[in-house]
Amino acid sequence: MKRKGRYVLEAALLVPGVCILLVYVVFFTLYAHDCAVCVHTVLEAGIEGCYQDVRSGEKIRADVEQEIRKKLSERLLWLRDETVEVSVNPVRLQIRMEGVGSFLPVDGIEVRQAVYRVRPCEVIRRSRWLRADGGEKNGDTL
Repeated sequence: MKRKGRYVLEAALLVPGVCILLVYVVFFTLYAHDCAVCVHTVLEAGIEGCYQDVRSGEKIRADVEQEIRKKLSERLLWLRDETVEVSVNPVRLQIRMEGVGSFLPVDGIEVRQAVYRVRPCEVIRRSRWLRADGGEKNGDTL
């Protein structure tokens, strides 16, 4: 006489294990996406805000923080309760962004970047993408 309950028991243990594994894969993908978005957003906002112009350090700090918050609110999938801190000095911008999510056994994401304020070289200044008017003047294009 054969016993038929053996496969039911194995399926009862196997299916929940596979489901839990799939849930962790999905949440890890969301975590990896948000890590990449945070690093890219911090660098993008830092590079845009670091060029020297007539703005004061406090105005640069406020603009960079506002831009990071705006971009993160549009792009994040898993991360919540993000905080952004920017410090500006004549040499560099220090940007620190951190936040926490839910469900994963990690504390959250923390990104620290230093963007140095340098003057672009003459070739870059003459290129079209950094020029305010965007056009050609006296043949000074690359």
